Amino acid sequence: MLGKHINGRYKLLEIIGDGGMAIVYKATDLILDRTVAVKLLRPEFSQDNDFIKRFRREAESATSLAHPNIVSIYDVGEEEDIYYIVMEYVEGATLKQKVRDRGALPIEEAVDIMKQMTSAIDHAHENHIIHRDIKPHNILIDEYGEAKVTDFGIAIAMTSATITHTNSVLGSVHYFSPEQARGGLANERSDIYSLGVCFYEMVTGVLPFSGDSPVSVALKHLQDRFPKPSLINTSLPRNIENIILKAMAKEPSQRFQSAQELFDALELALDPTKVYDKPIESTEDEETKILAPVVSNRSEKTQEVKPMGPVQKQEVEPEKKKKKAGKITAIVFLILLLLGGAGALAFIFMPGLFYVSDVEVPDVTGLSYEEARTTLIQEKLDVKKEEQFDDEVEEDDVISQDPGTGIMVKENSTITLYVSMGAEKTELEDYIGKSKDEVEALLEKQGFTNVKFEDEYRDEPVGEIYDQNPEAGKMVLPTEDRIIIWYSLGPEPALMQDITGWTKEEAEAYASKKSLTIVYEEAEYSDSIDEGSVMNQFPGAAAEVDEGDEIRLTLSKGKEPEPEPEPEPEPEPEPEPESEPDPDPENDPDPKPEPEPSPEDQAIIVPNSFTFDVKEGEEHLIEILYTDSTTKGEEISEKITETKEFNFDLTIYPGEEASYKVLVDGEEKKENSKTITYDQAKQKYGKNE
Repeated sequence: MLGKHINGRYKLLEIIGDGGMAIVYKATDLILDRTVAVKLLRPEFSQDNDFIKRFRREAESATSLAHPNIVSIYDVGEEEDIYYIVMEYVEGATLKQKVRDRGALPIEEAVDIMKQMTSAIDHAHENHIIHRDIKPHNILIDEYGEAKVTDFGIAIAMTSATITHTNSVLGSVHYFSPEQARGGLANERSDIYSLGVCFYEMVTGVLPFSGDSPVSVALKHLQDRFPKPSLINTSLPRNIENIILKAMAKEPSQRFQSAQELFDALELALDPTKVYDKPIESTEDEETKILAPVVSNRSEKTQEVKPMGPVQKQEVEPEKKKKKAGKITAIVFLILLLLGGAGALAFIFMPGLFYVSDVEVPDVTGLSYEEARTTLIQEKLDVKKEEQFDDEVEEDDVISQDPGTGIMVKENSTITLYVSMGAEKTELEDYIGKSKDEVEALLEKQGFTNVKFEDEYRDEPVGEIYDQNPEAGKMVLPTEDRIIIWYSLGPEPALMQDITGWTKEEAEAYASKKSLTIVYEEAEYSDSIDEGSVMNQFPGAAAEVDEGDEIRLTLSKGKEPEPEPEPEPEPEPEPEPESEPDPDPENDPDPKPEPEPSPEDQAIIVPNSFTFDVKEGEEHLIEILYTDSTTKGEEISEKITETKEFNFDLTIYPGEEASYKVLVDGEEKKENSKTITYDQAKQKYGKNE
């Protein structure tokens, strides 16, 4: 599909997203000269009414929304069973990629992104649209930090009926609300739960629930409590945690009742003066408690203070100073003694206060970094990430760990995880302007195994590269990434048109326009072609012709006239006596001329045979186009999946010629294309008996 023009307007450049239902391409709008994103429904679903309805619903849902934090829809259409949506192209990364690359985001940045997301969802809810698939993968962050919500592919209007998709799960289970996990109908508060999960992941760098299968994760959303985010990010403000806890309440009635209410809470989240003004209820066992001011039991009344007279300066006697200093020393000593005794008693009777537990290091190799980090944090261990290239371990998976599995360490010990960056990538060179043969040899030498060459008739010289994908400078894996190279076949050759039935004037005008020379053969009678019109042509239709080439035309003389009636026979004369034949032909007074041989009698038949080898599992289209003295153009066309031999004969009359060309999968094989004159055929094959 790369390089294809959708609706004659959108040129597909590269794949930037690939989902189960659709593929997203970066494209150029050739009319408005701008970069756009084009989402195409996968071809296998183009006949599936359910998928087509869902795809169209995405367009309908998104086009009804206009918000700076929602990706804009520009165009929607269908072309040859290709369903597409043209939308705003956002240069940047997804929120998921940000968290994977950086871990927990700074609190201010996380709150800012969260407010933008919540504002967008609030706008959707106001327009009676529920997203149902809010997750960091569907949040695009541009270079200026602006968030854009996309992918309303499974959004549903609140006024419509529940949509059931047999044997399919819509959305990502890690961000499901409990009611979605149990198969219930999603509402606005389901979107709020998913926003809460996104916020949890932004401030901690991990997901609240993980599991070996989607089912196990869904059950945890229904039944389990998640670790409080403050246990993972100890610097997390209490207000932020309270917002997350309320947004992720298992009962919808305990969550924020609207996206606007959640947005208002986020507005005050970082205001230190609003920490306890309006506490947010916690859905966990331990609720946030506010301590009341301490009031003295002696009296709640304000005692009247009598005015005092002027203060008289008096000298303090040295003995009183010494007594006072002695009392202070005694008090300090007593306090230290009491503290020391309390510490000793605590050490004897509560040793756990002074003892750090041992933890057995679990095996997290092979897990994704996110899963491994969550596992270790739940074991009360710290995590350090070290990245390195690895040809065998998939990107973002743990290659090894230090300390290793089964080692006993103290709580809060640091475990170093060596995480794969995937195979080391290579920067793709700029091949445009180079020759096909040169680039093909270069890519093979560099170890590229998935290379495809595409050709097209263009003004560039034959074999010159004019485009490539990915573009130069991209980092690619030689053993995995697909490389497509486009090269020129040179200017497109002219093909001879079928001019049989044209008048002589029309034929000469055509020849003049194409810079061709006409040679007229002897005119012949024809029952179907009008007098003076072209009856036969050589070369035939679809044959390649160049400027200055000669074409041979046979004009029609019209219908052959009726023969004149034979005269009445005269009486036969008396037979003369037979005379002996003269054995010497020179003495024959009236020798009869020998008849001239016809073109058919002098025709040369040239046999042709081609064998095409086909490897197992391959399929090729074979086309053989030929023209000779007996035909205006014939074609042999067949798709073959195994080695096959093709045979055909060419008949050539004196003074004429025959030609043929062979195409394999639409590409002409120059070495198998030929023009044969009568003299060449006679020299090689002689007169056919």
